[in-house]
Amino acid sequence: MTTREHEHTLNVWLGEELQRFGLDAKSERIVSGNRRRIDVSVRIGNATIALEAEHGQSHAKQADAIRDADARLAQGAAVCAVAVCYPDDTTRDSLPAAQLLWTVRDGSESVADWTTGSVARLASVIRLIPARMGDPDAIAKVLSDGLDLAVRRISESQKLMLARALDLPKKDKVRNPWDAPAKRALLVVATAVMFHSRLDVHLGGMAPKQDNRFTPLQPFTGNWPPLSANRCADSGAVMADFREAWNLILALDYKPIFQTGRVALSACPPDPAISAAIRATAQAALVVSENIASLRHDLLGRIFHTVLHTARYDGSFYTTTPAATLLSALAIAEDMCDWDDPAAIARLRITDPACGTGTLLMAAAERIKDINPRLQDNPDLAAILIERVLSGYDINLTATHMAATTLGLLSPTTQFQKMKIWRTLLGVDEEGMARLGSLEFLDDKPMLLPWPNGTAKATQVNGDAAAAMAEPSDVVLMNP
Repeated sequence: MTTREHEHTLNVWLGEELQRFGLDAKSERIVSGNRRRIDVSVRIGNATIALEAEHGQSHAKQADAIRDADARLAQGAAVCAVAVCYPDDTTRDSLPAAQLLWTVRDGSESVADWTTGSVARLASVIRLIPARMGDPDAIAKVLSDGLDLAVRRISESQKLMLARALDLPKKDKVRNPWDAPAKRALLVVATAVMFHSRLDVHLGGMAPKQDNRFTPLQPFTGNWPPLSANRCADSGAVMADFREAWNLILALDYKPIFQTGRVALSACPPDPAISAAIRATAQAALVVSENIASLRHDLLGRIFHTVLHTARYDGSFYTTTPAATLLSALAIAEDMCDWDDPAAIARLRITDPACGTGTLLMAAAERIKDINPRLQDNPDLAAILIERVLSGYDINLTATHMAATTLGLLSPTTQFQKMKIWRTLLGVDEEGMARLGSLEFLDDKPMLLPWPNGTAKATQVNGDAAAAMAEPSDVVLMNP
């Protein structure tokens, strides 16, 4: 007969596990003026976060955990509380990988939003709580810090392999020149994980009939649906499971988003260090995704510039959301088009020659939807905008990957087979010709580069179609 562990003992072990993930956690702490002990308290800066736990995951146990967590808030013992439920059979050995159940309480919830995950994921959620109660810049910093931790887990040779897989140059005149490109590569993984998690609620009903991984198309014969992002992140074979899940999603489409993610995942042979880094990256990305109601372009732009600090390297400058909204409103007039006619909208061409993470392109899409509210949440319009109307160019591979993700988030369930996002070359090409990125639009012949998937030169980012020259546009939006 197996002895059931006492809840107090589990709380002590949980505190120890959270300490292993760098949190200032204490178990069964008595708060001055309160007769009731906090099961586990965590200090982040000046903030106290209370964890109130129950041994068991029945509805009654969930209600008890929420009651105690809310009581800590009412007592002023914590700025935020987390109700946690251990599985019935939790032991010291099983706790690190146990599927805990938790919900974050800050006093604003009308219903409980329960999440399942490991202690590692719970630690990431707790670490993000102060940012969650603040602004998107703080959330972007949390992801940036998570990527820094992931980079520190891997060797210099692994950083070099990640950089070379995504054609990322080292950062000169710094102590660790391969840290920044490795962080860039892990951001590609994080962004793909975020999009994967957004798709999860829809994938069950999206089984492909034809397999878009093959030309010509073939009937789809694989297992469906792919593993969820949560299950991949908690898997013992995190790299292989994400690779396989993204390979299955590619049977639908979404090539611009997941193809480069798979390149990043395949850059290094699997070992404990790179697996731990990928797991940490995925868990940080999932926490960001879970804590933001809508992954809009302003957040992705902030993440990109907070994480990469690229302005000195490649001339990147973040276009703020108010500026993007103003520019799109001035440039896209209400009398420009018959906004009730999808065919008329499909004939429009809107371009950003230096698109970065797609802030202006997303603002243009939202401007079109604002002009005609009936277009809101219209998947047919999303496909038209992604495949026909919006074009973006940039010299930065990581930026174009994020631009593709940004546009994909217009409608995560929209299946698209091409995106008009391109890479332009800045520097000297293999034939010795100097290329000037978007400045070559002045001659209508920018040098275009492929998405890194082993295809020929001058292709769209999904690797399917060749491009001879830039497409004429009705509207050009650009941060000068």
